[in-house]
Amino acid sequence: MSDIPVTVIGGYLGAGKTTMVNHLLRNAEERMAVLVNDFGSINIDEELISDRDGDTISLANGCICCSLADGLAAALDTVLAFDPKPERLLIEASGVADPASIAAYAHAPGLRLDAALVVVDAETIRARSTDKYVGDTVVRQLASADLLILNKVDLVDADVLSGTKAWLSRQAPKAAIVEATNGAVASAVIFDLGLVNRAVHNVSETVAEDVFQTWSWTGDELKRSHIENLMTALDERDDVFRVKGVVTLTDEPDQPMVLQRVGSRWSLTVLESEDKPTLSRVVAITAPDALKPDGLDTWLGSATST
Repeated sequence: MSDIPVTVIGGYLGAGKTTMVNHLLRNAEERMAVLVNDFGSINIDEELISDRDGDTISLANGCICCSLADGLAAALDTVLAFDPKPERLLIEASGVADPASIAAYAHAPGLRLDAALVVVDAETIRARSTDKYVGDTVVRQLASADLLILNKVDLVDADVLSGTKAWLSRQAPKAAIVEATNGAVASAVIFDLGLVNRAVHNVSETVAEDVFQTWSWTGDELKRSHIENLMTALDERDDVFRVKGVVTLTDEPDQPMVLQRVGSRWSLTVLESEDKPTLSRVVAITAPDALKPDGLDTWLGSATST
């Protein structure tokens, strides 16, 4: 079985981490294990819970929550011993933890880091960053993020929101910024759930404000330089949240590769599947109208773009 992708959710106390974990659990599209510090803060709907056993809660949708009471390393060993193994692991960091330190555990055998997310309170983040007691912790958390989930945007006016986003871009220049209300973000943005096989559309899961667009490109073999051009072009963008795809490279035509990008971190890994696609396909998930219709063509070459 392939390595379990790991998503770390960090952010200072009160930013909305647990609210987002609840949202992801209730809308899970795959069997997921969630490691949390405090079961009492999760407040999972009782109708979703199928079993409780000590430090473990099993949900009817196949997800499972494990306590970090015995430490992260022990909890990871427990997850890796599950049969069947979960398809994804989500770790909710404590409010004062450094997400980068937790993300380092995702490089252990059997795991791979998908993304480090930091949830940000749009109302309080700038004030907290200058607090003499917690400011250094808050700034360090921001710097570790692949994605910043700018939560509670409904509680600030447009000028404050714009100023906060500009400030966050300076604090975490390599992170993409996703706006959210009540921690509700489409799982297609949070997780690498595979290719999106439709044209530009709204992939919102549960709330009208949670609107994203997907842009897809289909073509033949690509040169590595084409992909590198695309990755470089996106380095200055905080409105392109994810890029994913399966591509065939001209120097390795018999070995399709999986392309993943979250924030500014990207990778090409061997496709572990017996089904070999005949075409390359790349999908970008963005804020509304972030790209032009021919945006991916510009970087990847002339092909069929939808």
